[in-house]
Amino acid sequence: MRKALIVASLAAGTVLAAAGGAHAEPAADPTRYSDVTATFVDALDPAALEAKAQGKNLIMSPYGVSRTIACRGDGAAVPYYDCQQEDDLGWITLRLTDLPGLGPTWYYLP
Repeated sequence: MRKALIVASLAAGTVLAAAGGAHAEPAADPTRYSDVTATFVDALDPAALEAKAQGKNLIMSPYGVSRTIACRGDGAAVPYYDCQQEDDLGWITLRLTDLPGLGPTWYYLP
C-alpha cells in the first residue's frame, strides 16, 4: 500500500510539473510586423511545388529565405499583408501575386 502511494504521488508530481510549464502564448498583433520567414519557401526550391498544400507562401528574391521576411497579419485569421524582406540597404517591400497552382507568391522588386 505504501509503495502504491509513493508511485501515485510521484506520478502526480510529474504531471503537475509538466502542466506548470505549459502556457499559452499571447496572440500576435496582426497590425504589427513579425518575423514570418519560416512560413515562406524559396520559389526555386523543389519544395515550392508543395508549398500551397502546406499553407506556405513562396518568395521570389535574390535572398530566398536566407534573409528575414516580416509581414503584418497572422497568416490565419488575418492573411499576411504588407510584407518586407531585409536586404543590404534595409528593408524592401515585397509585392504579392497569386500564381495558379502554386499559391501566394511574394516578389522582391527594388
